[in-house]
Amino acid sequence: MSNSKVLELTETAIAAALALVLSFISINYAQVFYLELAVIPLLVLALRRGVFWGMTGGLVFGLLLIVLGQATILTPVQTLLEYIVEPLSLGLAGILRKKDSSQTRTIFAVAFLGVLIKYFWHFVAGVIFWGQYAWKGWGALPYSFVVNGISGLATATLAALVLVVLSKSAPQIFKAKKRYNK
Repeated sequence: MSNSKVLELTETAIAAALALVLSFISINYAQVFYLELAVIPLLVLALRRGVFWGMTGGLVFGLLLIVLGQATILTPVQTLLEYIVEPLSLGLAGILRKKDSSQTRTIFAVAFLGVLIKYFWHFVAGVIFWGQYAWKGWGALPYSFVVNGISGLATATLAALVLVVLSKSAPQIFKAKKRYNK
């Protein structure tokens, strides 16, 4: 295996592990409002390495949640959607990766795109699997839209702000090391 692959795999494992640690301290208010800090290292990975490695990091993170018993499992389809598709889709934000991924505009675009895609799947899961918890008088669709919309916007905003602060204080975090082939 080449040194570049080892470096990319290591960065992916570190991002997934950091996401896992941050998932333990994410804000969850009354099972309705979520502020997911776990997206931050996965977005950094997508900015550093692009779509493939960003999606791989999301997949590893989702699998870790399942294996470590941190997943709320209702059905196999729900598990697939919420713990594989959702975190995996966050890595799609890497399509906006540019040569200088530490620019504020790029960071905001990446954070909002990645979290928007992830929360689209939260919305779908909310309608299908969690609609029974809708507020009195609310259907599953508007309930999931409001709950996941607010959580998604808050998560994207916080992630973007944290990433901008990181880009100003430690811009090297967003620059992948060059590949060396021996």
